[in-house]
Amino acid sequence: MAPIDAVNLVANHVHRWMLRDGSGTLPAGRIVLTVTEDENQWWQFECRSEGDRHCITGNEWSRFVQPRINAMLTLYAQQDGENFHRMKVIMRRN
Repeated sequence: MAPIDAVNLVANHVHRWMLRDGSGTLPAGRIVLTVTEDENQWWQFECRSEGDRHCITGNEWSRFVQPRINAMLTLYAQQDGENFHRMKVIMRRN
């Protein structure tokens, strides 16, 4: 899986995450980004392009991020034959 971008989630990411699409797989404009964390849980996030970056926002994004503050999140490009993206979340121990 090719990583699109990674971030250490902090409080200001609750409302939006500005990312660079290193894979070139995210389309321009507004899209609904469907991702899975473990193939048992699915989320859909609003994503829009802003120049050379993309922005993920919306209520679903806020609900996803709030319990994951201080975690490392990596968004991966779609794999062949799939119509969704994957996220890997590594929670940090306090």
